[in-house]
Amino acid sequence: MNDNVLKDSENREYVAVPVSQFKADKVLCADIYLHINEKFIKFKHEGDELESEKIDYFIEKNIKDIYVLKDNLIKVIEWLKNMRQEVIQEVVEEVGEEYVETVEKTENIREKVLDTFADLELDSGVVELLQDQVDDFIEHIQTEKIPSSIIAKLTSHSDSMADHAMNVANVSLYISLLLGHGNGEVLSKLYMGALLHDYGKMKIPKDVLENKQNLKYNQAIQDHPKKGSKIASKIPDVPAEVIKIIEQHHEQFNGNGFPEGLKNNAIFGLAKIVQIANVFDNAVFENKHKPKKEKYRAALKVLDYDNGKQFDPDLIKKISEGMWLAYGHMYKPPSKDNA
Repeated sequence: MNDNVLKDSENREYVAVPVSQFKADKVLCADIYLHINEKFIKFKHEGDELESEKIDYFIEKNIKDIYVLKDNLIKVIEWLKNMRQEVIQEVVEEVGEEYVETVEKTENIREKVLDTFADLELDSGVVELLQDQVDDFIEHIQTEKIPSSIIAKLTSHSDSMADHAMNVANVSLYISLLLGHGNGEVLSKLYMGALLHDYGKMKIPKDVLENKQNLKYNQAIQDHPKKGSKIASKIPDVPAEVIKIIEQHHEQFNGNGFPEGLKNNAIFGLAKIVQIANVFDNAVFENKHKPKKEKYRAALKVLDYDNGKQFDPDLIKKISEGMWLAYGHMYKPPSKDNA
């Protein structure tokens, strides 16, 4: 928390709370405010929900802090602790109490991802802290021999951009483990690239992003991989592999992707993995109103029925059974050849 106390014209005292500490779609315990042009504007009332799209709005506008009245600070701090524990417990109920440390580490990364995304330009210090957390997480899953099936379950049901980044990172990690990747340094670069893959998209204005009929939308989407990779390349010590993942995560096996229209083996191997995970998580989101089992099966079918258009068919063949075991509730429908 920020210890600095600010006052408004009526001498009311406000304290900043990082946006990264707030959880999407939770009922607020107090009024929250934005500090704009030296004025405090009430953004949400106590009892309202802070929707995931509002958190994305803060990211787009580079808003890192929300303000609360100083008199409510102790209550807010306790509420934030409870909400954090609630989010962690929801995942622990899926994976088991023995993996609570693993879940806590992913939640730490999620919060740091929000801090990273909220910067107008990537901040080298924040990126370094994020990289440290990623390295620690990869070392943890290897040292503690965390089963890949547990990694597969570390996905969020929120549709915020930060949670999408986390989902893509964890699905990418699961796919890489299915493929037999065991080098910690490689896994760390894959995870970091997946977390940052949509940084360029984060800064597209909401009115453009939500209007797919607008010519600006198509141009912005086409440009975001290069925009993101260009920003990342300015940060010292960001590996070239991470930058390649960011730039190539929308390339397609048949050459119909963007921004360069790369084809087959011209696409970086780790970028192919992140591309699969990205499309998979987007497909889950597109089917979010369906029951959990149905939305995951719909996303799995997008992979299985691709036939070498978007995805490397050799990769799909190698991971298909494992993906169905993890996300299709151990049910894989017969192939067309066996039907």
